[in-house]
Amino acid sequence: MPTAEQPDADLVPTHTTAAASSVARWVERHHGFAVQRCHLIRRGLNDNYSVRSTGGDRYVARLYSIRPRGAFNADFEAALLAHLEARGAAVAAPVPGMDGRPHVTLRFPEGPRLLALFRHVEGAVPETLEDFGLTGQGLARIHQAARDYAGPPSRYVLDGQHLAGRTLGYLEAHPELDAELLATYRGLVHGLLDELAAAEAGLTRAVCHGDTHGFNNHVHGESAGIRKTAFFDFDDAGPGFLAYDLGVLPWSYLFRKGLKEADDVLRERWTHYLAAYREEGGEVTERDLAALPLFLQLRHLWNIGEGLGRLHHWGTNMFPVDWLRKQPEVFAAWKALDLRA
Repeated sequence: MPTAEQPDADLVPTHTTAAASSVARWVERHHGFAVQRCHLIRRGLNDNYSVRSTGGDRYVARLYSIRPRGAFNADFEAALLAHLEARGAAVAAPVPGMDGRPHVTLRFPEGPRLLALFRHVEGAVPETLEDFGLTGQGLARIHQAARDYAGPPSRYVLDGQHLAGRTLGYLEAHPELDAELLATYRGLVHGLLDELAAAEAGLTRAVCHGDTHGFNNHVHGESAGIRKTAFFDFDDAGPGFLAYDLGVLPWSYLFRKGLKEADDVLRERWTHYLAAYREEGGEVTERDLAALPLFLQLRHLWNIGEGLGRLHHWGTNMFPVDWLRKQPEVFAAWKALDLRA
């Protein structure tokens, strides 16, 4: 029998939440400044901590979680952010450690994880129509600035396999899905992949942020009364389709509100968002707009997959079977959406 000081040999950790005091010490050790205060912001796809130095500077420390998709994409993310910042796009760039590297590898019970420090982005998430317009402008600048990116390649391409194929694999491994429901999802996934294959040749490609759902950028006002926005959390960035990156915002609203069709609030926000994106020089074709319903569905599958791929960590209650049974109706409704403006 193990003693109180010895861990049980049968204990297999799936995810460790580090104490804020540990993160503070790691930041001090690898970045060379004293930390006044550190606290956990949230656990999610990664664990994020607020860090304030004794000099008053604010940062966000990210402990990358081991993700079901595979290896960390941190080298691409850091290089992309440095490129975007150099091109004048407003992003939360990483803060290199004393050795010049943008991240450090730490040993956790579940396996090696990365720690990276990013500049804190002032402000709050978009709320007003002006805010959504600024968000569209900011995303257009990011897409334009990324056109000549030539750094380390992304480990992941935001294609059909990444967005939907992986999810099907997670569904097949679900311990409670019956054969009928699994067959429904197989048909759904294969149908969407066929639709993407037929349309992709005419769609605009972009280096995507990958998670522009309205909570990964902050809008803030400066002393002169000018409001600006800055984007952060590029952990899901990679080459993909413009329609996907644009479609994450309306998907987020539909998903959070439990809507099967767009309401007046969404349409008004979307109109401002898209118009501002175009006014800033973002080029969106009619084919891109026509593909939005397809990418709303692919985004929904990706999101489901991110939860189901973490059953060992988050549990089946994140996306219970009863909820999964209702989603084919949602996919069918979203297929008929028209967000062309």
